[in-house]
Amino acid sequence: MKIRQARRAIRVKTLFFFFGFLLFMNALYAASGRKGAKVLQAIAEDALDEEAAKANYKFITWDYSLDAYYTSGDMIFNFTDKPMTNLGEESEFKVYKNLLFRPFVPRFAVLEASVNPLPAGGALLREKSPETYQRAVVGTENFNLVRAATRGYEEPYSVSLFLGNVVRYKPLARTEEEKEKNKASGYQSSLGYSGVVVSYGAHHIKDNLFYDDHWGEFQLKVKGDQLFTFQKLKWDYKIGVKLHSNEDISNVAFIGFKRNRLDYLADAWSFLANSGFEYRIDFKLSNMKPVRQYFELNKKWPFYKMVAFTLALGFTWESDSLYSGALDNYPGGEHFQVLLRPNIEF
Repeated sequence: MKIRQARRAIRVKTLFFFFGFLLFMNALYAASGRKGAKVLQAIAEDALDEEAAKANYKFITWDYSLDAYYTSGDMIFNFTDKPMTNLGEESEFKVYKNLLFRPFVPRFAVLEASVNPLPAGGALLREKSPETYQRAVVGTENFNLVRAATRGYEEPYSVSLFLGNVVRYKPLARTEEEKEKNKASGYQSSLGYSGVVVSYGAHHIKDNLFYDDHWGEFQLKVKGDQLFTFQKLKWDYKIGVKLHSNEDISNVAFIGFKRNRLDYLADAWSFLANSGFEYRIDFKLSNMKPVRQYFELNKKWPFYKMVAFTLALGFTWESDSLYSGALDNYPGGEHFQVLLRPNIEF
């Protein structure tokens, strides 16, 4: 009897152990299944991200800028297999940091054709209608309104090749709701550049006159813009050299700084929110002495949250060694010119 009860107890324990083992294996299989599902889900998400990246990838991107003093069209080539990096809502300082301290391996090339409408127009006016140009003289011959509004731009047009890094600067849209929010905020696509630029042109402008000059320019540049509907920020920092085929124009090395800010939501009379500046100094390559300085300070008055009137004041200074021969029409001294530039910005 006792032996039979012992055998029955062993059978019950064996059954409990067997069913326990089955439950354990089933739980282990389910867990591994969930883990496998997560792995498969991760693989699927990576594939979707890769597909999204491929969808956003463009080998060629077009860009342009319109301004009375500088208008350009750009063709941007992406040498990588990934879309242009989007820095999202990064601050201006972090954009500088990202552009300046990334490893310099050229990932993009930019072909640009540009024209300087008002400076070229001022030279055409003097060439085609000298009487009209002469009527712009105020007081003495030293101050001409056309010259004051267009001086500082040495070429009517140029073509350029940029090699370096290009980043996009726009809000990150992670959901459809965020996309609609960003769209409603009126954000415009913006770009930042850091790299080397080689430029070429065939004419030189001095005192609203065209001169034949095949010039070439090489510069290191950090340039960009941040464009919202109600806020606009632009910057351009550069250092380089400019060489001329015309022997009457000195070859120079230069350094320049430019920054502009427009804020439709700030007080129109706020100088910090609505202003800009530009400064450039040129050194003659043969002796590295300063031969030209350009300075401009502007104030912007926005109205109707869509347009702003801009008035820039400044000066250009040129030494007597900048030009020679036929272009040296200031013999025996330096030349100082006051700048007065009205403009409309959108």
